[in-house]
Amino acid sequence: MNKKIVSALYKKEITDILRDKKTILMMIVVPLILYPLLFLGSFVLFSSIVSASTSKSYTIALNSVNDTEGMKQYFKDNEKEFKYTFIFKDPEEGMKDSDMLDAGSIDAYVVESVSDNHPYFEIAYRASENDSQTAAGMVEKMLGRYRDELRSEAFADQGLDEKMIMNPIGFCLKDYSSNEENVGFLMGYILPFLLIVSILMGALYPAIDTTAGEKERGTLETLLTLPVNNMELITAKFFAVSTIAVAAAILNLLSMGLMTAFVADSMNMVSSEMKIDLASFLPAIAITFVCIIVFALFASAVSLCSCIMAKSFKEAQNLTTPIMLIFLIGGMAGMIPSLELTEKTALIPVVNIALLIASIFKFHFDLSIIAIVLFSNVAYSALAVVIMTRMFSSEDILFADSAASFRIIEKRSDIKKGQIPGMGDLVLLFAILLLGLLFLGSIFASKFGLWGIIMEQLMFLVITVFYAWYIKVDFRKLFHIRGFGIKALIGSIFSWAGIYVILMLLSSLLVVFFPETADNSAIVELWGDNPLWLIILSSALAPAICEEVMFRGFMLGTLENRYSAAKAVIITGILFGAYHMSLNGLILIGILGIVQSYIANRQQCIFLTMITHFINNLLAVLSARYEEAFTKALPFLSGEDLPASTVAVMALSGVAMLSLGVGLINNNKNRRQSSRESG
Repeated sequence: MNKKIVSALYKKEITDILRDKKTILMMIVVPLILYPLLFLGSFVLFSSIVSASTSKSYTIALNSVNDTEGMKQYFKDNEKEFKYTFIFKDPEEGMKDSDMLDAGSIDAYVVESVSDNHPYFEIAYRASENDSQTAAGMVEKMLGRYRDELRSEAFADQGLDEKMIMNPIGFCLKDYSSNEENVGFLMGYILPFLLIVSILMGALYPAIDTTAGEKERGTLETLLTLPVNNMELITAKFFAVSTIAVAAAILNLLSMGLMTAFVADSMNMVSSEMKIDLASFLPAIAITFVCIIVFALFASAVSLCSCIMAKSFKEAQNLTTPIMLIFLIGGMAGMIPSLELTEKTALIPVVNIALLIASIFKFHFDLSIIAIVLFSNVAYSALAVVIMTRMFSSEDILFADSAASFRIIEKRSDIKKGQIPGMGDLVLLFAILLLGLLFLGSIFASKFGLWGIIMEQLMFLVITVFYAWYIKVDFRKLFHIRGFGIKALIGSIFSWAGIYVILMLLSSLLVVFFPETADNSAIVELWGDNPLWLIILSSALAPAICEEVMFRGFMLGTLENRYSAAKAVIITGILFGAYHMSLNGLILIGILGIVQSYIANRQQCIFLTMITHFINNLLAVLSARYEEAFTKALPFLSGEDLPASTVAVMALSGVAMLSLGVGLINNNKNRRQSSRESG
């Protein structure tokens, strides 16, 4: 990669971005002018509201109060302390107090009655009116003070110690946190979200302009004709967008820092007890500055990856909407009390930055965790840059139908028969199913138990088939609907058995680092005392059919039409693992999904993967349902406390069965192709 070329391209991209007045507006006007104005305006508005509420007079009516004049005098004597002015109004002739309250001629009224031989006052007001609500609150405080004074006088008349009788013990809360720690807690609560949003907004507009914007203007083709390679071009765009994102975030941080200093200075002037040492925040600010740079790289890379697939500015905005939602949700991680920065959460994009900033402003510095967060974000950014480079090498992505094209929004009568879904259709369907799993899956399971799981699986099946029917797909081709022979079945079972044994060993290794992955108590508890046939139906058969239709059918068939077989198989397997939303699922089920996808791709038969999927789930059900008996019968499959010799034999057996299965699958495919060619 030529540094001079990258530098020249970088200057060109920065110049183009800065020509856009919207970018300058978002970078400078918003953080440096709008934020302080909003803060000061809110402060002045709040002060004016408080001032107006205390300087205003409130009209009160007394109804059936025995000592009317005494109460009026008490209110008048305490007006200065409470800083409220009350005007007492007698009920108008022919009007009830409630009518006067409804008409707005009074703000509240007090009615005296007797309850348990004691005077009892009712304060009537309208909560929908600010003046009425304020007046009622102040009357309540006045009557509370009046009650306390009468009580003190009664105790004094009886010669009793009021304090010992009413408060035999005392207690209080004592805060040992320093002012700096309290302020840091508040900053850690709000600052991560604001910074993440500002970085993302700073990256999105330049990313859209340098990708979809250039496609729309027709200048991208000119760039591609220059004597530069894709890596140089995308690197220049990446650093240009990152520069704008970092600049926007720093300006936002500077703006918020100045306002924080202003507030701290005001607090120092009000009271010495509220004094805040801003210098104590310098280490946190320094680390936050590094976080801004690292996270800006990640946000820029993700934004560019998304925008590259769009053909127009408007389409890019639609594509980046899910990214904005994900970043916003991740940015709120610092606001969740139970979520802490650990070695696991330090690897979650967006969430790790939010938790790190929140943690360091609470003066919690763990250098190893900080290093994990920073290096993981750099790694994610580098991976995204590699993906971007590959995207720039694909004419399908740059100039053909984009991933944002959804055939589902077209009239069905306008769609031709025999379609293969586009990437937009695949992304949309996967998102729908994932959201359904998150929101409806738990509801179905909690309300209907195992029948709810079956309902969830059937819902996914119906949605997938309906989507495919609506866009008039070639069902046989997309869903790999084809018969199979005995050799293909044997090869598929051997392939599954081999990878199953290997995954058992990998699972035992995974448990050492992540013990919670071995906990299946929640699943067993959900099964309860249900009959075995219902457990098998819900946890083995239903997923084997419904999940295969989505992943080895719709998803694999779509990806095969766009990418090479290897890419389609790997992507399908990874997404199959991610669909199960657990570390165990992402790694173990992801690997199993790759093998399943390989079988479907080579044999073009979804029924084979349905069978192996069912066998896999059935074995999991039986081993969990009858754990003790299963372990005694097949101890080597437990994967726990196994001698080295057993581990070696299992590993070799797994590899041998997997190799045999793959060989049979490939051999059967070659024979089928030869017979078809000869026929």
